[in-house]
Amino acid sequence: MIDFTFCVPTRFVFGKGSPSKVGEEAARYGKRILIHHDGGDYLSALLGEIRRSLAEAGLEVFELSGVVPSPRLSLVLKGVELCRKEHIDCVLAVGGGSVMDSAKAIAFMAVNEGDFTEYVSYKHRSEKCLPVGCVVTLSGTGSEVSGTAMIVDDTKDPAIKRPLFQDAIRFRFAILDPSLTASLPMRQTLSGAFDAITHVMEHYFCSDSILQDRLCEAVITATMDNMRAVIDRPEDFEVRAELQMAATLANSGLLGIGGPSDWAMHYMENPITTATHQPHGSTLAIIVPAWMRYCFERNLKKHAGFARRVMGVAPGRTDGAAAIAGIDAFEDFLAKIGLPTRLSQIGVMPERFAGFARLAAETAGSDRVGAVSQLTVPEIIEVYKLAS
Repeated sequence: MIDFTFCVPTRFVFGKGSPSKVGEEAARYGKRILIHHDGGDYLSALLGEIRRSLAEAGLEVFELSGVVPSPRLSLVLKGVELCRKEHIDCVLAVGGGSVMDSAKAIAFMAVNEGDFTEYVSYKHRSEKCLPVGCVVTLSGTGSEVSGTAMIVDDTKDPAIKRPLFQDAIRFRFAILDPSLTASLPMRQTLSGAFDAITHVMEHYFCSDSILQDRLCEAVITATMDNMRAVIDRPEDFEVRAELQMAATLANSGLLGIGGPSDWAMHYMENPITTATHQPHGSTLAIIVPAWMRYCFERNLKKHAGFARRVMGVAPGRTDGAAAIAGIDAFEDFLAKIGLPTRLSQIGVMPERFAGFARLAAETAGSDRVGAVSQLTVPEIIEVYKLAS
């Protein structure tokens, strides 16, 4: 186990009706609050409740809507201008991962000088950020607990998704009411849940720790069970609660402390969702099995263990045969619950593979993608071919 420093400063307020407490939480950080959301009609009742709670706490409210999946830098810059003009004290995200990431970037850039690209990846660190909180409406990204914001720089051509890694952007508080996720289309629910699974996998396939392995396997299997259950019982609060807690736990860092993590799967997926506007988790459902097929022989024991302990592959096979059977079973699970498993299903043809591979490397900030996978651009193209 390698040395580590671990801290999650976010205060979590969980349960039915928890959005009514947002005023009490936000009031800790000032009087002028910016609500940030996507502007969807589905939010109208929730936003009304939040506005009332903030007003009862004596807070002055400003709003900025318009967030789209894979949030855009152009909107972040509008938010920064608004924060500076109106002397905003706290930014409040109301929505899913894209809204949360956009709010983090606004809060960070509002008090830091220079260009956004100066702070992405690990180029330059800053401890300055406006206080930021969230009301989570979609489980999956775990943005409520991470120090990361993925932002599409649409000021460039082609647009490219860039990672903002800053401890300062972690939410001061997160409001979690699982019942809010029940109104989502089932595809979004399942996409979010699979995103949570991939956050675990980015640690799991790098780990040499029995403790971490068993924790990861438990979260993956429980999430898969709840994905099956939510299809049959979409209004079940307990199922929704477990999916939400799994998403938060998956991206909290707890499952990866003391070991390396990879993120090649996410870097390979990012340029595809940027170009196609597909749900993040749905595209990961295509990339992950292909990555497994390409890389399983590099850590055969771990992939065979995944097959046997997570996918239920019966003993008696060699590690190689077990690993392949496990990948087949995992891909079959994704297809059965209705997620895509081929790039052709979302309209991505082979002529785009080389461009996406180059963008994956640029987003990663290296000619090798994945801290452990260390995939070259030609190798990424081969992964895309396996996913085609």
